[in-house]
Amino acid sequence: MKMANPIQWARYRWQRLLSTDSNNSYNSSFPGWFKNSRSQKIGHKNRIVIPCLGRFTEEYEKVTKNYKTNRIQTTKYTLLNFIPMNLFEQFHRAANLYFLFLAILNWVPSVEAFQKEITMLPLVMVLVIIAIKDGLEDYRRY
Repeated sequence: MKMANPIQWARYRWQRLLSTDSNNSYNSSFPGWFKNSRSQKIGHKNRIVIPCLGRFTEEYEKVTKNYKTNRIQTTKYTLLNFIPMNLFEQFHRAANLYFLFLAILNWVPSVEAFQKEITMLPLVMVLVIIAIKDGLEDYRRY
């Protein structure tokens, strides 16, 4: 007997296998696979299994449009949280905290050793360069 597609062939083989079994206990283990078994309800909805094959693609897309995809996203940042998260990560480094401390200390008039802008320049440059690097790496992951 020649079958039209692999699904029909698999169903035929299972029916043949189970028809030789005397107690037919497999029939209740696989609801919805055989014509004589009742469909099992999960959460008050019938479970629909549609193969993503040539002639079933339109039906597959209709059914799956309501579900989320399995797309994996490995990015760290979004547009909204890039600056806060990047600054949070940058100030976990001891060198950045040291330069921040020097910049804050230079704003106190009695302790001021250099001009305020010169003290902030190394910290701002390092933060901007590393933020650009992290942004480009995260964009490549997207």
